[in-house]
Amino acid sequence: MLPDFLRSSLQTYKQDTDNIANWLANKAKQCGYPSDLLDHTDIPSSSSSQPPKPSKRLKGKARKQATDAAKSHGTQSETPQVASNPPVRPSYIIKIKDFTTLAEYIAGFTKPVVEVPKSLANVLNRAIALRRQHNTWSRKKESSDEPTDQVNADESHSYFLGILERTREILKPRMPSDMIDDFLSKPLSGISINEGPEGQSNSQIGNIFDSLDVQEPSQEFVDAPDVTPVAALKSSAEHRYIAETVHSIEEQYLAAHCLFQDTSYIRSFLRQLWASYREGSIDLVAASLTTNTAIDFVRSLEQDYLQQFPEKSDYESIVGMFYAAQCLSRDEDPSNKERPNDQFNFAVYELVEMCLLSTYTILSSLQDVISPGNLPVYKPGHFGVRDLRTGWSRKSPRAKFQDDKIVLLEAFPDLMLMTMMTSTSPLAEDELIRGFREMSPGKAIPLWLVFAAQCFLDAQHVLEKDVGCAHEQLVKTANAIGASIKQNMKFHQSLRIENWPPQNDFMFSESLRVIEEWVLQDVVAKKLKKIQRNMPVPDPEPFRLLKQYPLLCGLFTFVLKTRAQEVGLAFANAWGSILYASHLYNAVRQEKLLLKSWADIEMLIALQSSERFFVGEPPKGLEEYLKRFMLCMGYSATAFASNRRAGTSVVSARGPRGLTELCQVGALFKGRYSKNDRAVAWTRESIKPIIESKMDDDSDEEEGDSFRPEVTATKKNSEVKQSATGSLLRKPKRNKDSIKTTDFLEDLANALHAESLEHSIDYLRIHRFCWMLLRSVNERCRPKLLEVYGGGYLEKENQLPFVVGYIFMTATQTSRVADLLLPRRGGVEVSSRLLATAAESIKEMIDSGAGAIEIKILEEHLGYGIEFTE
Repeated sequence: MLPDFLRSSLQTYKQDTDNIANWLANKAKQCGYPSDLLDHTDIPSSSSSQPPKPSKRLKGKARKQATDAAKSHGTQSETPQVASNPPVRPSYIIKIKDFTTLAEYIAGFTKPVVEVPKSLANVLNRAIALRRQHNTWSRKKESSDEPTDQVNADESHSYFLGILERTREILKPRMPSDMIDDFLSKPLSGISINEGPEGQSNSQIGNIFDSLDVQEPSQEFVDAPDVTPVAALKSSAEHRYIAETVHSIEEQYLAAHCLFQDTSYIRSFLRQLWASYREGSIDLVAASLTTNTAIDFVRSLEQDYLQQFPEKSDYESIVGMFYAAQCLSRDEDPSNKERPNDQFNFAVYELVEMCLLSTYTILSSLQDVISPGNLPVYKPGHFGVRDLRTGWSRKSPRAKFQDDKIVLLEAFPDLMLMTMMTSTSPLAEDELIRGFREMSPGKAIPLWLVFAAQCFLDAQHVLEKDVGCAHEQLVKTANAIGASIKQNMKFHQSLRIENWPPQNDFMFSESLRVIEEWVLQDVVAKKLKKIQRNMPVPDPEPFRLLKQYPLLCGLFTFVLKTRAQEVGLAFANAWGSILYASHLYNAVRQEKLLLKSWADIEMLIALQSSERFFVGEPPKGLEEYLKRFMLCMGYSATAFASNRRAGTSVVSARGPRGLTELCQVGALFKGRYSKNDRAVAWTRESIKPIIESKMDDDSDEEEGDSFRPEVTATKKNSEVKQSATGSLLRKPKRNKDSIKTTDFLEDLANALHAESLEHSIDYLRIHRFCWMLLRSVNERCRPKLLEVYGGGYLEKENQLPFVVGYIFMTATQTSRVADLLLPRRGGVEVSSRLLATAAESIKEMIDSGAGAIEIKILEEHLGYGIEFTE
């Protein structure tokens, strides 16, 4: 099922008709229409103990839609938020034929005259526009020689359309004056329905919602300033009216029309998304996660359709009627073929391509050769040679189909091998691989799998010669992560700490193993060589699948980065290097002992927040430096109380402070791609990091922090304001009850892209440079520290973070803090000279360029441009 916060075109249309029915019934009752004619007993209420009559009571999806429609009448708030579930109200069904009766009663009421709200007129116009677009095929079907009885005639599409148009005509005199001559009240020729999602002509199927604000009728209906919301009507607090559900071949076609329209729009959005990746304005991980999520949403759309029409079981049963009807509306024969071996009518190739029929025919032929234990292997060029010199948009329909066929047929062995390996692999698999694993001769092919295969092809159509860049990026990321892990293991070869026992190094060795076996080696080619060892075929081109599979490269990149973040943060927190070196840096900056910025630490503080680093705003004052240091070490505020009782625990229940993972949106996908869970659990609660992400706001600067800058990352052409929660590139929709699917996917891609900087930070590298700084500080300050605290202040190098505490305590009147630090010797003067000495080490590091090493790598190797705004 599609998540309840998303709304499909069909659901929008059904909610429109329910809103019309609800307004007509409630308004008619207000005007004195007899309630018993509306609330008749053959429609049982939710509290009735009698079993419902199948022909009358809402069930399944229709019942859910009625509930969703009721939810849409909540109170609008200024900030987008998750709508709470209202109390369930009994629902009553209004017959379609009663629409005109109710409209006539309302139009004839004069005490006072009823004013029809503009929002209702828009809802009527939208519903009529959809029906009108569908009417060409319906009229041809109704004019055929097929027999029909009166009941079917009353349920026909044209009958329903006539009722809606008659209802609008009856209510037109009561509509606002500016609606009387509105273009939507004119014939169909006045409505542009052939404008595609990318602005180009889309003759195969028009988007009838384009000029009508698709998928957001309920909010406009409720929020319109000139109408009392339906939920506020006294009568609606008692009853909820919905339109009857009509079951007919026309309704099946209408539903299929909406299904393929939604699918087409999602596909168009994804093509634009990959074009943005090609231009450098969206991150590979963001494009890949969003694409695979979109495929999962198409699966949900298909499931919703099949639930409503259970007699349809797969893609072929859905597309058959739709394709034939669309051909009929074009006066084309769906079975006509230009050449004997053609698999469809190339005269309507735009239609074929839009409803994914061309890709389906290729998958269907592949499915027939699947055999357990056998893998089809072909020589390169066996199916022909791709024309890579001609751009995709300039190819003929026949050339496009041939190109797609070659791509899928040649990729088929590699994809089937991937299905044998990725189900238990440490890296992710996408929906295409999962779908291929389920394929077998004679088994129905679902729409979502056809869509997944089309996305595989579309990425190549859009990226063309740049399609291999994603693989290059994956290898670059893997090499960077692997190199940092190896350097870290060498750095700590003889330097250990209790908080990081040797067995924890398994996380490092496992990451290296995954990188070596799954990224730097071609596991597919390696296995394929064994299979075709005695066959007269050349060895496969190295990484030929990944080089044309940017989606999977992006998912692999996501997993590698996510695990690198997990182990890097755990390691850095165990050693305390980054956190306590930052405390020392803050102190010397606040005391004006250092004028230059430590860029890497400034970036981390901006991303992680001062609260995470300092338990509040950056401390000022010598006593405050020590206090915050102790709080971060895991001591409670009672450790500083002058009247603290002996024996009182000074250890905080929260334990030592540490840095945290920043990517809240990316965290939604960790189970799905790091653990190969079945799916992402999309709920209204889980999408809050996406919908409520913070926007760039100058007021976010911390008051009183005169030198703390903000960090802005620019990824090639795209400037992104980074935040610990991931910020959207555009504001979310005001509609809090439902979100247009493509809008949500756009918000998701933007939020993931906004987290790309946080997701790329190498905490192991920053740890090593912080540790080297602490070494330098200790060497410079050691003579004075020995004088003040004796030789026991630092017994092992793994105690270096305590040097920061000793420097702070030396500059204060405090001579002892619990049992964490050695007490100061008697007679030693209080002095802040050690802070000045430490500042020299930090300045030396910054001057060497080591203070901005992470930013330099992010800029030079990962393509970011990072700026600080004072």
